[in-house]
Amino acid sequence: MLLGVFFSIVLLYILLSFILLPFQYRFLVALKQQEKVNRLKGLGQGDMYDRMSASELELQYNVQSNALFLLANLMASILYRMKHSARK
Repeated sequence: MLLGVFFSIVLLYILLSFILLPFQYRFLVALKQQEKVNRLKGLGQGDMYDRMSASELELQYNVQSNALFLLANLMASILYRMKHSARK
């Protein structure tokens, strides 16, 4: 019984991660684009975060550090690396 509940929770988490994957991937692509634009301007990643508003920083923190998004973030990162390593 307890094992069934555990597997149900894990299955729900995996399903939620697959639902969140497109959103996390788009977020990652936008973040990489913003980093590329800032690099062309001669700004580092720290400067990018220094110039963000408080609401943008809070969004970044929640998206990157929330345990609920961990698997979706990992899958989006792997997908991004697979797609963009082929272009080089």
